[in-house]
Amino acid sequence: ADVGGLSLSVWPQLEHQQMFRDAWRMLRDYFYDPDLHKVDWEGMFDRYLPLVKRCAKREELDDVLRQLVGELSALHSFVYGGEYPSPNHGDGRLESINEIATLGAVLRRSEEMRGLEVVKIPLRDADLHHTDGEARYSPLSHQALRNTGQRGLEAGDVILAVNGQSVLDAGHIGSLLRNTAGRGGRRGGL
Repeated sequence: ADVGGLSLSVWPQLEHQQMFRDAWRMLRDYFYDPDLHKVDWEGMFDRYLPLVKRCAKREELDDVLRQLVGELSALHSFVYGGEYPSPNHGDGRLESINEIATLGAVLRRSEEMRGLEVVKIPLRDADLHHTDGEARYSPLSHQALRNTGQRGLEAGDVILAVNGQSVLDAGHIGSLLRNTAGRGGRRGGL
């Protein structure tokens, strides 16, 4: 069978949540102390799951898993292994196939307006507001677009399409932003 054109779509966020659930469950079921050192293990699941949902890559998930394991205060409990190397096998064409851009905005689906209404565009992400010493702004903000001659979006504006595809026809806007990370866009292109 010719698999030359075969590609696989992976949703890292869902995969990370499943891996977290598996690790949490394995510790619950197989830790040497059935009482888990009196740690509220259900509470630990609830505490760390929101962090897992923010993980963008495997290394970040491992950091959260290390914190979870650390709650048990047990020696010789480790988090290691995993798929860190690039799955692209040196093929430059595949470098960004699973990179999903983000618009850095809170959006609400609006059937009435036939698109995604911009609810809020935070000036910066509270946790990731600087990269390599440079301020990072939402790609839709006035600050990010001022050098391109375009006006940023504001609350109340509506995104109808991304690259000519209706945002309402897509299950999630992320599917339309796949393979677009790091590329500039034009307002008309949204």
